[in-house]
Order: sequence, then C-alpha cells, then structure tokens
Amino acid sequence: MLKRTLAATAAAAVIIFGTAPALAAEQTAKPKIAVIGTGGTIAGAAGSRVSFEGYEPGRLPTADLVKFLQPEVGKVAEVSVREFGGKGSTDYTLAEYHDLSRLVDRELATADAVVVATGTQTMEELAYWLDLTVRSPKPVVLTGAMRPWTAIGSDGPPNLYNAIRLAASGRTRCFGTVVSLNEEIFAAREVTKTSTQRQDTFAAPETGRLGTIGDRGVTLLRAPARTCVKTPFDLSRIARDKLPKTEIVYTYAQAGGEPVKAFADAGAKGLVFAGTPSPQQFEQAQAAVKQGVVLVAANRNTAGAVHADVPGVISAQDLLPQKARLLLTLSLATAADPRQVGELFAKYGRPEAA
Repeated sequence: MLKRTLAATAAAAVIIFGTAPALAAEQTAKPKIAVIGTGGTIAGAAGSRVSFEGYEPGRLPTADLVKFLQPEVGKVAEVSVREFGGKGSTDYTLAEYHDLSRLVDRELATADAVVVATGTQTMEELAYWLDLTVRSPKPVVLTGAMRPWTAIGSDGPPNLYNAIRLAASGRTRCFGTVVSLNEEIFAAREVTKTSTQRQDTFAAPETGRLGTIGDRGVTLLRAPARTCVKTPFDLSRIARDKLPKTEIVYTYAQAGGEPVKAFADAGAKGLVFAGTPSPQQFEQAQAAVKQGVVLVAANRNTAGAVHADVPGVISAQDLLPQKARLLLTLSLATAADPRQVGELFAKYGRPEAA
C-alpha cells in the first residue's frame, strides 16, 4: 500500500513539475549573450608585451578574445560572437553607428543581452547613440580596454569577462545602454572618459557610478534617472545615408567665426557650441540661423549644466557637446519641423526621471 502511494505521488509530481532531467536542464540553462566586436584597444596587439601605448587596435578577432576566457566565461553564459569591424573607435561613422544599432536589436531578438567590445576614445558617444536608438529593453553593455590585449597586465580580459557577467546577470534590464570597465558600471548618458592613459579613466562627474562588479557578483547602487524609455528615434524609419550633418564648434577667448560660417556653408543642419560663443562666433551663428541651421548650447566643462537664454538656441542641459550632437542629429532626422527639435531635447535630453 505504501509503495503504491509513493508511486502515485511521484507520478503526480512528474505531471505537475516535469521530469527530473527536464528540471535539471532548466536549472542549468545559461543566459545567451551575444558579444559584438568592433576593434579598438581591447582587440589590440603590440610587438612587445610591455608596449602599453604603442600598438595596432582591432588586430585580434573577438572570437579569440572570448576563447581566451574559457572555461570560466562558459560557466557564466552561452556566448556567441559577431564581428562588426576591427577599427579604432574614432574611425567609425554615424552611418556605421546606425548599422551597429540595428545589429544589436537583431541580436536581442534571440539573445538575453548584448556586449559590445569597442575602443574607448568615443565609447561614450557610441554608448549614448545605442541608448537613444536600441528598441529592446534587454541589457546592452559596452566595454573596452586602456591597454592592448597582448600587454602584461592588460585590462582587456577582466573587462570583457566582467561585461559578460554583468550582461548575463540581467540586472541592467531597462537601464538602457551601460558602460562597464575597471569593475565599475556607468549609465551611457552620464559617463565620460577622463584620461588618455589611466585604466580608471571612465567617470560620471555629476552623478557617480551605477554600481560595481566583484567576486561576489554585481552590486547596483542606483538606477539611471529614466528606465524602460523607448525614444522616438526608430532607425528602421531613418535612412542611414541621410542622417543630417551636425558639427561641434569649440569656444575660447577671441575665437573666430570662420568655422561657424564654413560648417553652415558645407551643409550643416545643426551646430552645437561647446561653451559660450565669442562675439565673432555669435555673429556668424545668427547668419547661420537665417540659413535654417539649428543651434544648441552645451557646456565645454565636465560638469554643470547650460540653460540658454537666447531665443532660438536650444539648451543641452548637462549633456556633453559630443552627446548633444548625437541627440541633435537624431532629433533633426525625426522632427517634422525644426521647432520640434527643442521639444525632443526638453523631453529626452534632460536627466530627470520621466
């Protein structure tokens, strides 16, 4: 009688919960992470193991970088690799940013998260571009390195490993794009590169890091101001080869107005001023406005905000000029009327929670 009761109980358990092998498979299933390689220092190779600054970026295939991290990375996630390119970060165009963003969304259709390994010089720009354009709420993590992969003490291997760990954790879902280097996590909108040589180069001067990654896992200290926000910048509706031309004008004492005129004459649809324009720059800016050029005022410093009080000039708030330019490009490509660009900046350029 007791045997029949136990058998019946076991049978019921199989019906309700599934077989033991199925349960084991479910419990051991690992998140699927797509690693997209774009080159940069992290994939760099030098002629000497002690050459920390002289090297060729993008020499090593991303698949080899991931393979180097086995078997440890295989215990964290099921990793697939996509090679997007092998260039330094400053060599990429906005049209290629467009392609990469579309690729990230395609990968996220089947993967649980995406890691992009890229160069650090314009990493903050690529991160913000992806933050504005990727449609999926799944985690997107950018990482890179300050030393080539082949150098002694390279930060490339731990940075890539930790980025995959962060992506696999799923902890940054709905955070938009984040940047992860040096065991730290930053929001794309807030982060900037502060040193051309130091490994702790990335920082968020106004807000600080989102969290850290250590042996015990991911520690999140806070969330970005906005979470699960889908912007109107849908690249499936914006042609990659017809992105409006936008430029940045740096300001300084007695700055000439010639660059402003040159950009306007070259077909720029928008200009971002990094700092307060000189009288000569302001004079040419007024002429550019008559040609239909949209003007944005940004801060040339690493912290603080700009609130433009000049009619027709859009405030970038605390967005750095290089990021304000990306928002301006996408806003011009999306807005039916140039006056709507200011509304898009007011809604998506502000750091406040929605």
